[in-house]
Amino acid sequence: MENIKDRILKFFRLDEIMDNLSGYVEARVGLIKVEIREEVSGILSRGLMIMIFFLVGFMCCLFLSIGLANYLNTRLESEFAGYMIIALFFGLLLCLLLVFRKSFFKMIGKQFAELIKQRHQ
Repeated sequence: MENIKDRILKFFRLDEIMDNLSGYVEARVGLIKVEIREEVSGILSRGLMIMIFFLVGFMCCLFLSIGLANYLNTRLESEFAGYMIIALFFGLLLCLLLVFRKSFFKMIGKQFAELIKQRHQ
């Protein structure tokens, strides 16, 4: 029975087709793995760069705020008025963000959607 099966496979060259097909599938799977690795590494590197930019931006904003508060303290001849003015400014900014958070999130969502659309074109 095995002999007949082997003869039929050899006659129709199905064994070579099966070998070629399995080689093609293995190569395709390998290519997909490489593409996934590249995509993940790209996403991670972009994420890391964004985190670094936010950290540097935060530190810049922090030290500028402290410097501005100290400057206001010397101009107003007070020990705390400059810090209170800066805190009030950031408190108002926080309130604005809370009030307009839905439209703010929609705007950010649209920006990310456009970014993703551009990335995959």
